Amino acid sequence: MHKPTNYEIKNSGKEEEREVEDKAKAAHKEKVRVVMASIIASAGLLILKFSIGTLTNSLGILSEGMHSGLDLIAALVTLYAIRMVLRPSDLSFTYGYGKFESLSSLAQIILLFVVAGWVSYEGINRIFFEDVRPEISIFSILIMFVSIGIDYGRSKALYRAARKFDSQALEADGLHFRLDMFSSAIVVAGLLIVFLFDIPNADAYSALAVAAVILYTSLGLGRRTLGVLLDKAPKGIYRQVIQAVSDLECVTGPHNIRIRNIGSETLVEMHIEVHRTFTHERAHRVATAVEQKIESILPSSKVLVHVDATESANETLFDKIRLIAAETEGIRNVHSLHVSRISSPLLASTGSSLASPPQQYYNAVLNEEETELLYASNEPSLHLYLDVQMGPSLDLNTAHSIVDSFEDRLKKQILQIKDITTHLEIESSVEDLRMAGTEKRVGREYLMKIKEAILSVDEVLDFKDIRVFDDVTGEQHITLTICLTSKNEAMTNSLTLEDAHKTATKVQNVIINYTGATRVVVHTETDS
Repeated sequence: MHKPTNYEIKNSGKEEEREVEDKAKAAHKEKVRVVMASIIASAGLLILKFSIGTLTNSLGILSEGMHSGLDLIAALVTLYAIRMVLRPSDLSFTYGYGKFESLSSLAQIILLFVVAGWVSYEGINRIFFEDVRPEISIFSILIMFVSIGIDYGRSKALYRAARKFDSQALEADGLHFRLDMFSSAIVVAGLLIVFLFDIPNADAYSALAVAAVILYTSLGLGRRTLGVLLDKAPKGIYRQVIQAVSDLECVTGPHNIRIRNIGSETLVEMHIEVHRTFTHERAHRVATAVEQKIESILPSSKVLVHVDATESANETLFDKIRLIAAETEGIRNVHSLHVSRISSPLLASTGSSLASPPQQYYNAVLNEEETELLYASNEPSLHLYLDVQMGPSLDLNTAHSIVDSFEDRLKKQILQIKDITTHLEIESSVEDLRMAGTEKRVGREYLMKIKEAILSVDEVLDFKDIRVFDDVTGEQHITLTICLTSKNEAMTNSLTLEDAHKTATKVQNVIINYTGATRVVVHTETDS
């Protein structure tokens, strides 16, 4: 199978970026095309309606003409907003310019309210205070039918584009022309009543009906627009996000979830809880999985996940100790952790008592199950002893002060620990690692001595890869691999890691006794 090179991966990433840019440009061109068609139609209807309205003295037609004029302004505002949205985010607008669409929508709604207010005022004035008789003709009615046809075509195109690109500005523009279509139909009904039955006020009543339709429909879009501007979470998305995150393994306690729309994008910010024993890399993978899951249910979304490390129910005593060590400045590592149960109070010793045989105050080292049982009891009955690795350049007083602080934190945070004994070690520096030592050939007699030591352990069936080297201080190190199982499947399945560790420790001890080596590293494996 062909493995892609770094060059191929880099080029693939660039091609994907270009593809995304091309799609964005194509979408922008389509939006502009739809809005430009709307602008031309609005300008034509504005001239036509005002001309016919002035000639016939019809408030209904004049109100429609004013409505078309404001639609023209609204379409120009929409065009400006679409151009602004295309701008990338910058230092002034770190979230981008997406909300310009919502501002455009709000401006159009305000204009609609102005139209509704003017039409309502004129309608009430003509009904109750002025006797105005519109001069209706078949031509004026035909003009309104033409207007309805044009409004139907462009409102359909705008709504289709609004759904495709999730654009509030285009939706508001489409709403204008849908309102134009219905209001024109109402005006036509009023004109027909005036023309056929000679009821002059029918024109004014139809104008009031147009104003009512404008107000009612604009309120719905206005609420949605204000919701976006005020960062209201889109309906139903909060529950979708919670459900998506809850289905993921290793993720608990999603909280501080913030969801808002900016233009056609949905921004999701949230906190999740992961076990504090996780490495940074694993926690990052969990956060990435959460982001990808949310983006899969919300395709046009951007997700930011903050990870909180929390204590888990299955956290062991040694997990807590290692976490506290990792948070203690100056301590690089801890290992060889053991605990024993205190069976009697520790007596204070004097200088003269040091020469006396030590009394046994502790039981044998506890296994993992016994340790966790005592840990769960919450009684201060454990003696912890461990190796602490620190930097080689520290002086003893500073190192001792750091360890004292570490021990105090352990006792405060883990109440079950009563006594602590630490063995201080130095951690090898980078320079030490570079000059750790060189492997050497050893004599046959020495090699036979090592083999004899290995085979003296009954559990060892075979061994290989014996290597001997001296480090820069002259100390001898030996490494080897031992085989502990046969091809018997039953024996292989019954052998535990604890059994393997005990056998490896036996091998280490006998080799050290036979050879005097400083350090022996034993790797265990099966022969299957």
